[in-house]
Formats: sequence, C-alpha cells, structure tokens
Amino acid sequence: MKETHAKVFNILKASQTRGMLLDVAGGDGGFASRLRETGYNAIFCDMYRPERIHALFVQADMNSAIPFKANSFHTVTCMESLQYLENHKLLFRELTRILKKGGRLFIAMPNILNLSSRLYFLNRGYFKYFKPFKRNREGREWDRIIYSPTSFVEVFQLLDLNGFRIVTLYASRYRYREWPLFLIYAALNRLLSAFKRDEREGMFSRLLASKEILLGDHIIIIAKKN
Repeated sequence: MKETHAKVFNILKASQTRGMLLDVAGGDGGFASRLRETGYNAIFCDMYRPERIHALFVQADMNSAIPFKANSFHTVTCMESLQYLENHKLLFRELTRILKKGGRLFIAMPNILNLSSRLYFLNRGYFKYFKPFKRNREGREWDRIIYSPTSFVEVFQLLDLNGFRIVTLYASRYRYREWPLFLIYAALNRLLSAFKRDEREGMFSRLLASKEILLGDHIIIIAKKN
C-alpha cells in the first residue's frame, strides 16, 4: 500500500464513522477492499476495468457525471487521481452532489507547492512529479494521459466553491533538506498575515505557510460537506 493510502487507511480505520464509502478512480480496488474489512460499505469506480472484476466495481469516467444518486455516500476518497483528470470543476461539483450533508472527502495528491518542488520548477520549467516524458507501458492506458498538475491553491478554491470546509491537512512525509528556507518563509508569512483582516484569507495564508505545504512530499486534505 502506498504511503498516502496507508495514512488515509489508518485514519479511516480509527474513525468511529462507517457507512457508505466511494473510492473515486480506485484503480484495482485494493484500497476499497481493505476498507471493507474494517467495516465500511466500500465500493470503487474507475474508467478502466480492473483485471479482476468484482461486485465492488462500477465503471465510470470521472471527467463526466459520476453515476450515483445525490446524497449517496458518507465518505468519498480521491487518492492520487486528480493529476489524471481533465475537468476538476465538474469533479468537485459531482463530489459534493453524491456526498451526504456532513460527509467527509479525503483527497491525496502530490504537493507541487513544497519548497523542493518550487526550486525544481525554477530550474527545469516543469514539476518533478509531472515530467513531460513518460514510458508508455503496455496495458496501462493512463500512461498516455497528459498530466494536469494540481496545487493546494486550486483544491482550496474548488472546495470552498462547492460548500466544503477543510478540517485537517496532513503530509505523507516531510522533506527536511529545505528546513532553513522554511523557517525564513514561515517567519515572513507570519509577519504579513498579521495585517490580513479577513479571517478566511488569513486562514488560507496560514495553510500556505504551513509545514505540510512547504515541506510535505504528498498532502492529504480532509474536508467536510457543509
């Protein structure tokens, strides 16, 4: 199990809430299957049919409407999938539609805003997580997809626009080589944030200057539908 999947799995396993769970773009269904073992009524959907088809799978293109009724799920997970999808605005509208009020949304994604990634982009002109040349492997259609790099800024806006509030922000692990630069950046941000009167803008600035965003390798965003 990938690092981010393992962290989200442990969070969900420790949660008192169970109910219906959908893993969006869930690949081979391994994550949903593990969650079912902990008591979740979990299913997954993906554009590509897994080699082993089972009852948990629903074929769906996440660039169009998700084929579930409104208010169907208590929890939705979207694990390392945003970079493969083209229409993020539609996706978030669909996620808020299929989630129940108070439902939880877990998003895991590469963090292109960490300081290491920013320095890499400054040097190369592209993000290290999203290199322009890929090895196309037979039977893996997604290798031919052009990446859609997504930052925390875009996700924050999409969550806010669609009636979500961020509950928690985690990092899969931290890149401490940029620690001195982080301390300087964080100090400057605290100084600038003191002059921001808008509470929402201040919260956003604090998140952007957080250890999770500036040093986190991959980030996990947990949001709740209002």
